[in-house]
Amino acid sequence: DLLFVAKLHWGVAGVAWATFIAQGIACVLAFITLLGRLKGVKTRGEVRFFSGEMLKKVSLIAVPSILQQSFISIGNIFIQGIINSYGSSVIAGYSAAVKLNTFTITSFTTLGNGLSSFTAQNVGAGAIDRVKKGYKAGVKMALMVAVPFFVLFFFLGTQMISLFMDEGGTLAMSTGVQFLRIVAPFYFVVSMKLMADGVLRGAGSMTYFMIATFTDLILRVVLSFVLSAMFGTVGVWLSWPIGWTIATIMSLYFYFTEKWNPIKELEKELEPVVEEMAEEAE
Repeated sequence: DLLFVAKLHWGVAGVAWATFIAQGIACVLAFITLLGRLKGVKTRGEVRFFSGEMLKKVSLIAVPSILQQSFISIGNIFIQGIINSYGSSVIAGYSAAVKLNTFTITSFTTLGNGLSSFTAQNVGAGAIDRVKKGYKAGVKMALMVAVPFFVLFFFLGTQMISLFMDEGGTLAMSTGVQFLRIVAPFYFVVSMKLMADGVLRGAGSMTYFMIATFTDLILRVVLSFVLSAMFGTVGVWLSWPIGWTIATIMSLYFYFTEKWNPIKELEKELEPVVEEMAEEAE
């Protein structure tokens, strides 16, 4: 970015090329690392280079995750369209604040991804109690991460926005600070959602994962349009915590009712059969 934009003055195209090159190099390095790790795995017999069955299993997890990220980006475009109607100062303040917000959410998402791997390993081993302990540990870590972000954004919002704006004007600064103060207290809420989502995704319960995720996205987009007409930019900011809260309730419901637990779900399926056998025995 610094080379293409600040030095070569390529503007928006420079930002695009910088992203493409950075992610492209990261992709190649990740693939090389993967191949190196695979060569170190000891196997018996001939190794197949392609498995349709395994592709199906991976796709059942990967495709919903891809769609989630895609729809989130599309939803952000709609929200950005609303923001753009309020002028350049509001755009500048929102852009600075949403960068800080994205950094926070990415931190929670990273913890959630780690919890997904932990969940998958232990569900596969039948160690359901370890999954529950892992969720509790994940929530504790996420809340610990949420505390410093909340303190910085809620009480030191002006200083944090200043990191991205040298001369943004009073309106731009107040817009960014206002956004942060509205959403920051709800980091404690959304962090629990993303941990629950990590368990759902790791256990392969993608239907429940998608329901909670898309509820959050759709609510934020719809509420942004509705509330902005009533309260202006504040209405847009309010759509974030409202969407997060409702989606968190859903994710926690799916987690605590153990919709992700294959053993419990199997017991439910077998319960009528067991009852029928008991009646026959009597």
